[in-house]
Amino acid sequence: MKLRHLIPIIVLAFVLAACGGSAAAPASAPVASSADGVAAPASAPSGGGATALEQGNSGTAAQPQAGEPQANQPGFQRLVIKSADLQLQVTSARDAEANVRAVAGRLGGYVVKVETNGSDENMTSRVTFRVPAERFDDALAGVQGLAQKVLSRTVSGDDVTEEFVDLQSRLKNLEATRDRLLTFLDKATDVEDALKVNDSLSQIQGQIEQLQGRKQFLQQSAALSTITVYLTPVPVTPLVAEDSWQPINVARGALRGLIEFGQGLANIAIVMLVWTPVWLPILLGGLWTWRRVRRPRVPAEAASS
Repeated sequence: MKLRHLIPIIVLAFVLAACGGSAAAPASAPVASSADGVAAPASAPSGGGATALEQGNSGTAAQPQAGEPQANQPGFQRLVIKSADLQLQVTSARDAEANVRAVAGRLGGYVVKVETNGSDENMTSRVTFRVPAERFDDALAGVQGLAQKVLSRTVSGDDVTEEFVDLQSRLKNLEATRDRLLTFLDKATDVEDALKVNDSLSQIQGQIEQLQGRKQFLQQSAALSTITVYLTPVPVTPLVAEDSWQPINVARGALRGLIEFGQGLANIAIVMLVWTPVWLPILLGGLWTWRRVRRPRVPAEAASS
């Protein structure tokens, strides 16, 4: 039988694969809890090895095969991406930053990002690092032990189990469709038919690689937990209370008043200098008039003699 007689079968297989593989992945719901309350994720190697979620034969998400592990079954190991944010008061942010690095390295993790502001005793630092999920609680305890005071603590978990199971089912459907198309391609005797099958095969393979990448990302994210630590120095208590008598502040206020008084006198002198053409003639005229009025008059008899 020529391949052109199998074209309807190929089209039907491709449509079935598209219907099974194009279902949107369910949105993962974040679950906030304490460090002890977050479910442990399935530790999976980044290379895509088998995990507890991959054991058994997976069917489609809507019609699972018999014996397939389901996300809603009791005792099913869930895939959870853990994260935590801590704000700590420490004696020295610089020393605490070095200790946080040491904690991450000792637990098999690594530092992702470091941000620092200020200098010396006013220095603050924000450190983001990742550790294996099974050492998440140890990392939290180790970091909190560096603090003089814990200002805030937030621990959360993003449950991606349903999305991961759905990805497995969609991958199996697409891989089965790919295998059927490869069989049809081997039987092709016409170039045009072979090109059509190869085009469909390329589309299926692209969807498979996209889903495999998303699946690997979820596995790696769940295998490594992220912790962000914000380090601030302990505030220094002043020797004299702010509302008590402070002679230094009094002296500063007096000096400020003296400077303002001198500035006022200088401003008056400048204004008088600028207005000299106006007030100087008036002043001289007034003095001349005053002197004329006060000059004593000589009697006429004394003047004639």
